[in-house]
Amino acid sequence: MSTNYVGLHASFSPSKVRAGVALLVILGLALLTASADAQEANTFVYTNNDAAPNTVTAFRVLHGGTLGVIGTFMTGGSGTPGMFSVLPRVADTIRRNFLYVANAGSGDISAFKIDTETGALTLVDSPFPTGGVSFSGISLAVTPNGKFLYAANGDAGNISAFRISSNGALTPIGSSDAGGNPDSIKVTPNGRFVAVTLPFVGTGGSVAMFSIGSDGALTSVGSFPQGGNGTATADLDISCKSNLLFADHANADGTVVSVDTIAPNGALSPIGQQPFTFSSGSDSETGIVLTPDNRHLFVNNLRSNTITSLDVASGGSLNLETDSPSGTSPFGNLGGTHPSGIGVNREGTLLYVANPVFNAVTGFHIDRDGGLTPLTPFNAFPTGSKVGLLLSLTVFPAHEDEGEGDEVDAQGHKGHFDFEADRACTDSGEMDFEDDSGHEMKGRVSTVAVAGNTAAISGLGTLLDGTPVQYTAVATGNQAIVGANQFAISWITATGSVFQTSGLLIDGYIAIHQ
Repeated sequence: MSTNYVGLHASFSPSKVRAGVALLVILGLALLTASADAQEANTFVYTNNDAAPNTVTAFRVLHGGTLGVIGTFMTGGSGTPGMFSVLPRVADTIRRNFLYVANAGSGDISAFKIDTETGALTLVDSPFPTGGVSFSGISLAVTPNGKFLYAANGDAGNISAFRISSNGALTPIGSSDAGGNPDSIKVTPNGRFVAVTLPFVGTGGSVAMFSIGSDGALTSVGSFPQGGNGTATADLDISCKSNLLFADHANADGTVVSVDTIAPNGALSPIGQQPFTFSSGSDSETGIVLTPDNRHLFVNNLRSNTITSLDVASGGSLNLETDSPSGTSPFGNLGGTHPSGIGVNREGTLLYVANPVFNAVTGFHIDRDGGLTPLTPFNAFPTGSKVGLLLSLTVFPAHEDEGEGDEVDAQGHKGHFDFEADRACTDSGEMDFEDDSGHEMKGRVSTVAVAGNTAAISGLGTLLDGTPVQYTAVATGNQAIVGANQFAISWITATGSVFQTSGLLIDGYIAIHQ
């Protein structure tokens, strides 16, 4: 393992680029072969048990998708016990190996570091006040590069912005007027915009869009009506290509979802006749999630205790899933009632739903057609929380292939990497690297190849001085011992200058899913 940087003074062409990264590709193939039988990455589910005091229950995903309780962890904040109020919501979010949890009662956020081997949580110096009103709902979202966190404060009507430090702690940046009482918040996968639902702005609610500055500050793009025949917008999700936005509505007579295209400047435009309405299900206001390949959209129906599965066309139009081997949509939320938070594992094979009445999680297998099959006959995994309400959950890892940490090469040079990649949608992937000798590259992901617990990732990037490069990285992860994980990267410039480094992990984690 070594680091070198040499000038080849060659013209920039695809063939020369391929030759320039040949050494790393050979290294990658060796790693792929050696790790084909390595263990699969751990997957965990975390629930926000909205109570006073507030807690998080951690589950490990076991064979077949069933859940085993790891433990319950105090957030240091308070929830809203005894209040079954879905609008506004209480939420949590994952940023690499950090979990952020909203404490609605105390108006703050708790930060935990995730042990990527055991799933256990360690509280970071927190909670961090959001500036929201006590007992207001708080929804959270993080930028893909892990630099900024945003909290939508329901009753306060604003969005609080925070800078994320390397240890997961939050530093306030400021707040922005949401233009109403925000409910759900998401950052587009390309990291350029923040979207928030405003349930009671307009006859069918609205979605407000904000652009994200280099310092994390938000600038309003505008507020865009969603239609919905007088029903309030609630939760939302965004396609991995950052070009489509889906919002569900609190309609008592069916499943209602509005769909908008996202323009390069962040403005929204409805597709076709809005919204999409399906008579099946009732009150689709509590949770909505896309599968990683964006082919299916799952919507919770609060009153009918069902989950509607919708097929998503390339342009965003929706159709009810009717030809699944496991039945016709909507699917009964067996073992749970009043489905609330909802999440999918990164392989797109498992769906988990939070159920506040019995404080339990229900789980389902997702078949290729978008149908759902309960994991077990009773299909309910209790959190163990005796008070409060289970309103949200999230799944770790957030991406099929991801990692952040430090590696040291044979010469003792230390490099820091930070990457995420999803094979079903490489458009949302990022790869950042810097070392103690002054080399720094920020790149996008174009291709991912995986065998065992090793991923070969490539794409185009930019050096600190603006020089464009083509890079290839090889990451081997999922090992319980940090030093057993490896990371290697090389890139070549238009003039043929090549940089290479590789080494064992000394801090952080790498998660690669087969």
